[in-house]
Amino acid sequence: MNVLMRVDASTLIGSGHVARCLTLAKALQGLGAQVSFACRRLAGDLSAQIAAQGWPVYRLAVEAPDDGAQARNAANIEALLPWQPDIAALAGQLPPGTCFDWIVVDHYGLDRHWEVAARPWAAQIMAIDDLANRAHEVDLLLDQNFNASTQRYAPWLEGRCRTLLGPEYALLREEFERDARPVRQVVERVVVNFGGMDAAGQTLKALQALMGLAGQQVTQVTFVAGLSNPHWAELQALVEQRPQWQLLAYSADFGQLMAAADLFIGAAGGTTWERAALGLPTLCMAVAANQQDNAQALAAAGVHRYLGPCAQVSVAALAEAIGELLANVEARQRYARLSRQLVDGRGARRVAAALGGLPGS
Repeated sequence: MNVLMRVDASTLIGSGHVARCLTLAKALQGLGAQVSFACRRLAGDLSAQIAAQGWPVYRLAVEAPDDGAQARNAANIEALLPWQPDIAALAGQLPPGTCFDWIVVDHYGLDRHWEVAARPWAAQIMAIDDLANRAHEVDLLLDQNFNASTQRYAPWLEGRCRTLLGPEYALLREEFERDARPVRQVVERVVVNFGGMDAAGQTLKALQALMGLAGQQVTQVTFVAGLSNPHWAELQALVEQRPQWQLLAYSADFGQLMAAADLFIGAAGGTTWERAALGLPTLCMAVAANQQDNAQALAAAGVHRYLGPCAQVSVAALAEAIGELLANVEARQRYARLSRQLVDGRGARRVAAALGGLPGS
């Protein structure tokens, strides 16, 4: 099986789409598939990191208005890209006569126009989506979110399209297939992470909140601040005041850090499913508009505590929420139990099996 992943990352898009595609690529590799990636050249793209892991990468030189501008807001990140230049750039990279068994497209900016145009290169196409806001012309659609449903996608899909919906298909690395850590009476270790880039700059807010806890101390905190964090110098200066606190831009052992933690503070994005698989009690905020619905639905189901969009959460409000959860072991135990019931860590295997046409997919 020969598979192409069409996915982007940047300082503004973030790294979550690439992370889940890499996870799926490894699961497909385990079935004997050959996987390659096609990514645009953007500020903060991860093409070099993908290639360093041994995956072939087609680097697409595509002009996109404002794509690297700091003024580009979250709403524009979901705006459709001009699909013709993207297809032309891909055509210029692929060898003549190329045909993939599957093209997997994980991109908020691409819709049925791109998918129809890519048909000559693929026997079948899969879209990974979270938004249900644009038409698709695909054979398979994956939405791993808790609020995914056939009704939500009914206006956007052709009748022949199969769907994989819900957290049982969450694309998690193998390291998250493990037993949950028991919830301890006292929180000793906290992990803070707001995505691979933290373009919203929320790590600093969490650090300030933890430093401002009245009468409560957390012994060990690891801040995984993201590549190119806008507040790196200030974070570094503050962490130096606490010898047992640690500041990292990136961690190759992020799963192990989470597995050893008692509490997670971060974004309501891709790590949602990693935390759930580990049964890690969580306080989260949405750092993008597309995270809000799913985060609210999970909070209503008792899986985590959701504080709302990050712009509406002050340092004081975050500190208050942290203090409440530190003191409430019953709430932390409940979050751990319900999240473990939702995600078992085998989603990538299920999706790979569906692409491979294996029984039980």
